[in-house]
Amino acid sequence: MEIERIFGFIFAAVLGGILGSFANVLVIRWHEGKSLGGRSRCPSCKKTINPRHLVPVVSWLMLRGRCAYCRRKVHPQYVLVEAAAVVLGIIAAWRFDPFGQPQFWTEFLLSVGLLVPVAMDIRWKELPVQFMVFLGAAGALAGLFGFAAWLPGGWPAVGAIVYGVSAAVIFFGAQILVSRGRWLGEGDFWLGIALGLILGWPNVAVAVYTAYVLGGTYAAVGFALGRLTRKSKLPFAPALAAGTMVAMWYGPAVAKYFSYAFN
Repeated sequence: MEIERIFGFIFAAVLGGILGSFANVLVIRWHEGKSLGGRSRCPSCKKTINPRHLVPVVSWLMLRGRCAYCRRKVHPQYVLVEAAAVVLGIIAAWRFDPFGQPQFWTEFLLSVGLLVPVAMDIRWKELPVQFMVFLGAAGALAGLFGFAAWLPGGWPAVGAIVYGVSAAVIFFGAQILVSRGRWLGEGDFWLGIALGLILGWPNVAVAVYTAYVLGGTYAAVGFALGRLTRKSKLPFAPALAAGTMVAMWYGPAVAKYFSYAFN
């Protein structure tokens, strides 16, 4: 393996940890309704955290998941989001050259950005609507300039994005209207629109299909084990985010396969 490629993996992993740490800041402060400025503090003892205790993943492992001052356990969200961002960075670096292909930055930043609604949905059943719309708009802009590997770029991308958003609005909007909000929440609707902007058509269909397969499987296992009931509210953002990653990686190949299969 070339030295430059190894350095690319290291660069992506380190940057992933940093962005994962920033994603945690967004998650906590948006949930608490606080501004993004100011130093990080322990959620238990409220003491300002020393910079040496803020090294992504490493600090959490060294402190064994506890605050350095009060020794209370730190929520695993922090290390899981950071670790996920590291993995997503490495995958993006494996697919594209971080120093020569803008597609790396598009996939990397969008996938790490999706960790924010995923973490918020899992912990509190909340979704940051404005952030998701911003993420969708950024993804659409990258696609128009040809920086998204799953979109053709230029005018063909315009049509794909318009169709993708339209499909998302119709599909998710119909479910909310029919179920009167029992099946999906307003946040899921806006996340669907964001995915339509990012992925376009037909990739958004691949993402949604994958999400429902994953979500349905999780629900079926939960019901079988007695851990879920009909009144249980499941976070759907993780399944949609996972489906989005599948669409980013394999969406064009899947669409090409079906175009051949039905022609």
